[in-house]
Amino acid sequence: MWESDVKQLERRKKIARQLGGKENVAKHHQVGRMTVRERIDMLVDRGSFIERGILAGVPTYDIDDKNKLIDIVPCPFVMGIARIDGRRVAVHGDDFTVKGASVGKLYKAKSAYFVKMARAFKLPIVRLVEGAGGSIKEILEIGYTELPTSGDECAQDRVEVMSEVPVVSAGFGSIAGLGAMYMVQSHFSVMIRKQTQVFVGGPPLVKVAFGHDIGKEELGGHELHARVSGVIDNEAEDERDALEQVKKFLSYLPSNVWQIAARRETDSDDPRLRGEELLSIIPENPKKPYDIRKILNLVLDKGSIFEIGTYHGQSQVTALARLNGYSVGVLANDPKHLAGSFNYDAAEKFTRFVDMCDTFHLPIVNLVDQPGFAIGKKSEEHGTIRKGVRASFAIIQATVPLAVIYLRKCFGVAGAAEKGGLRLTWRYAWPSAVWGNIPVEGGVYAAHRAEIESAEDPAAHLKQLQDTYRAIQSPFRTAEAFGIEDIIDPRDTRSLLCDWAEMAYEIEKNNLGPKKRGMRC
Repeated sequence: MWESDVKQLERRKKIARQLGGKENVAKHHQVGRMTVRERIDMLVDRGSFIERGILAGVPTYDIDDKNKLIDIVPCPFVMGIARIDGRRVAVHGDDFTVKGASVGKLYKAKSAYFVKMARAFKLPIVRLVEGAGGSIKEILEIGYTELPTSGDECAQDRVEVMSEVPVVSAGFGSIAGLGAMYMVQSHFSVMIRKQTQVFVGGPPLVKVAFGHDIGKEELGGHELHARVSGVIDNEAEDERDALEQVKKFLSYLPSNVWQIAARRETDSDDPRLRGEELLSIIPENPKKPYDIRKILNLVLDKGSIFEIGTYHGQSQVTALARLNGYSVGVLANDPKHLAGSFNYDAAEKFTRFVDMCDTFHLPIVNLVDQPGFAIGKKSEEHGTIRKGVRASFAIIQATVPLAVIYLRKCFGVAGAAEKGGLRLTWRYAWPSAVWGNIPVEGGVYAAHRAEIESAEDPAAHLKQLQDTYRAIQSPFRTAEAFGIEDIIDPRDTRSLLCDWAEMAYEIEKNNLGPKKRGMRC
């Protein structure tokens, strides 16, 4: 009885699966890009994608027979529920083969439904973005101009969902407008070198507004946004790499804030492993840098480190990793860049990462070698002190368990920002650690300047004073006064942190749900 309607249904679905048509799909492939459906197939478990809204599109009907469909242009917003490594996720992607995935009423309607669906089922969100935003041609279609507003149907959902489920965005082409907002409104974002560009307004708009001719890469490529501005977290070699990074990021997180991250059993990495190199890795010369990533690889589970924002704010390392199979957030200062100091970009990176870990109940390990805030005119111009204080607020407001390992320096307000507030912070220090309100090297001269300059041998007198202060600065003296709970053999760091991670999860599993302060982008 309904056979003709079922055939009609299958015809419409077939048209939708053909995206923008063979010619447009061929053009997309010719420039080395996958279609949105190919990306989804590569990302999710085979056969697990359940599409929603596949029939949505702009139809053309026969003039004489209004029930006869001639053709239909699919909505360029493809969405549904699928599984990644067995776990359900909500995934959507832009179909660039249909009008460059321009945003119209159908796109907005499906987008609103998508985020409500993810919130309702408490599912992680994956956005595969490749669109240039809205098109002015829509004005002719609807007959009026819409007032821009953040109070649209799903604006509140887009904000609230950031405090409830992991949101991940991968960019695949030139992205502006709503797509650029999606890239930023994420816990993790990745763009492809020489393929993805993200901007508020693209080169044509810049030329109209300022008369400047500027290329897409210069205006919004990875060199700018993954290395300077920090608008995007990571860069990828190609589309496959970008999708793999999406999957890897999600593997460390729970599906939502009402769950705890699953432990991954490992037999290949002994939690009691003692890295002998840790005993000599910190140089005796306090000005000499070392390889912080080598320390991380010796302390954390082998092969478990997933760094976020590697090329932005390089004095601060932020990463997801595991300790005896438990997911943890990792903070570490990199002395190879600005001596590991808190610069404006490092402070923003620190703040956002702490917020994300706290939101999803991931305990944080912080390896500290903090000489203080970066100084100089550029630092002042970028408001380093404001951004640094904001970072200190982030870690004080966080309630997730925090372990701090003092490797070497920890000075001033920036040093104080490396631990939590009044709540218990699990702390260890290496024998190489030094701390205080100000480093000896600069502090002694500032405090004793007149005395030093009037001495018979100023250099010798300065050295004598520095040696006196350094003796008092020994971490053992602080431990004697119970100013630090324990000084440890560096080789014991891994085993002690593995024990702490297990205890941290026992605590945090009783504190699940949204945090009082929502996630900040």
